[in-house]
Amino acid sequence: MTERTFEKQLGIQTFQDEPSIIYAAENHAYEPTSYDVLELLANELTVTETDHFIDFGSGKGRVPIYMNYRFGIPATGVEYNALHVEVANMNRHLYCKKHGERPVAFRHELAQHYRIQKSDSIFFFFNPFSPDIFKTVLTNIEASYEKHPRRMTIIVYFPMFEYIDLLDWSSFQFVKVCLMPPSLIASPNDRLCIYEKI
Repeated sequence: MTERTFEKQLGIQTFQDEPSIIYAAENHAYEPTSYDVLELLANELTVTETDHFIDFGSGKGRVPIYMNYRFGIPATGVEYNALHVEVANMNRHLYCKKHGERPVAFRHELAQHYRIQKSDSIFFFFNPFSPDIFKTVLTNIEASYEKHPRRMTIIVYFPMFEYIDLLDWSSFQFVKVCLMPPSLIASPNDRLCIYEKI
């Protein structure tokens, strides 16, 4: 299925239609995760009805909406760019208009300030910000686990070396790496890495 076919099926518009620029030193430019990658990830994930999916650096909302559509679980996007949050909320409206009211939400705040909820259990990162911010968010996730132990999953797509290093030193355990099919590979680093706490 093509990108545009997926967009039509979901009823949303999340294409990158502006120049890819760095908006701030520690927050990276918007680039939507391809639907081929999301399909690959969804086929590898173990998801239950009690899971809550969090996308850090959610841009225009593609990943949370897709994950809600695929699994029916609550999904939240955390995004610092106010314009992208506005577009994501428009996409949420269009998605719910086509598919009925769904538990999808978008929050306009810095990732390091997002308070991890005890229901949050699956966390997705597509290099949205600097390693320093990732370290803070990872610390927040681990602190939430200490207060409310539960199965947690962290997914990093196209991960920077520093992200992997921080995860290797964390309390999360490496589970698997999902390599892209040859037709999709744009770089040797084009992979999904999955970590868990149980």
